[in-house]
Amino acid sequence: MISVKEAQKKILETVSSSGIETKNISEADGHVLSKNIFSPLDLPPFDQSAMDGYAIIADDYFNKKSIQVTGESSAGKSFRGKINSGNAIRIFTGAEIPGGADAVVMQEKVSVNGNEIIIADENLAPGQNIRSRGSQIRKKELALEKGMILNPAGVGFIASMGLKRVSVFRKPSVIIITTGNELQKPGSKLSKGKIFESNSITLLSALKKEGIENVKTLFVPDDALKTHKAFQQAMRNSDFILFTGGISVGDYDFVGSVLKKENAKEIFYKVKQKPGKPLYFGTKNKKYIFGLPGNPAAVLTCFYEYIIPAIRKFSGHTHCFLPSIQLPLSETIQKKKGLTHFLKAVTDFKTVTPLKGQESYIMRSYSEANCIACISEEDEILDAGKIVAVHLI
Repeated sequence: MISVKEAQKKILETVSSSGIETKNISEADGHVLSKNIFSPLDLPPFDQSAMDGYAIIADDYFNKKSIQVTGESSAGKSFRGKINSGNAIRIFTGAEIPGGADAVVMQEKVSVNGNEIIIADENLAPGQNIRSRGSQIRKKELALEKGMILNPAGVGFIASMGLKRVSVFRKPSVIIITTGNELQKPGSKLSKGKIFESNSITLLSALKKEGIENVKTLFVPDDALKTHKAFQQAMRNSDFILFTGGISVGDYDFVGSVLKKENAKEIFYKVKQKPGKPLYFGTKNKKYIFGLPGNPAAVLTCFYEYIIPAIRKFSGHTHCFLPSIQLPLSETIQKKKGLTHFLKAVTDFKTVTPLKGQESYIMRSYSEANCIACISEEDEILDAGKIVAVHLI
């Protein structure tokens, strides 16, 4: 067995970033930029009004000059020409500032008498309520860096620069192979000796939350030939293959023997951890293979601690692991030396509290958890107040 840190290190050393693809910006959310983006224009592309009001020459107000409205500038329909001293232009949010004007008075600070406006704004100053050309970004300036994860704001920013497509790292395709004679799909009457299969649903949901949509599932009984055929099918159609169950050494566990027969390269098998000790990671033909335990809580823990970092590395992320903070335990806990324990827990971001129901088959407590408390393999007794690593989920 290897340690948790060794296993995570081996994964990141093994997995390579994916190829690059070009996406329409409407499809780019959640992808990682593969190239720097430089702005092709100034933003805003012209001096722009920040609100509805009147564009004026500020000195006219300071010199108590009579100011007459002589035109209008609205969004998309600019006033043509320049304004002269003593003139104002009715203007609306987003409209181009007319030449000669150097301030916008918000309409709430103005009273109108025919064509004349009377301003009551003690704080009026040149530049007021004007978004200057290029104040967001200048032409040819670095807008977004390679390695950035695009969010809705980033996608909108790209669109505002007039760009329609963007270069990103490709996200992986994933096939989940669920094994087990005892498994029955939800929605039917449960047969004697069977349990409802939940691992594939859990992984589908977890992958979707991670932004991975290209996922397929295969279900096989504990049968060597059928397991072999499912693996061969997955090798043709995926970047990541996730087995659940069948990775141990029981009479009905065939995943390991299939992977050996297929000459998959084993990177590691078994990790000094609880839950999820019988974890397999390997490769074949630039495909990444995980053999996960069958117990559902162990499956989800391994997903958070190992599969998420692998998928993120593949997808071009620079920060691959779950967000981690250091917090004191709210209560004393005890364990044996030798295994890292991943405990389902809740945190109020002041302390962390392990939940009842830590067994690897129990998902009820996991559904209440918002974090994983990580207890190192060397620890035995940890008193309340002891600082531990907390991974946010």
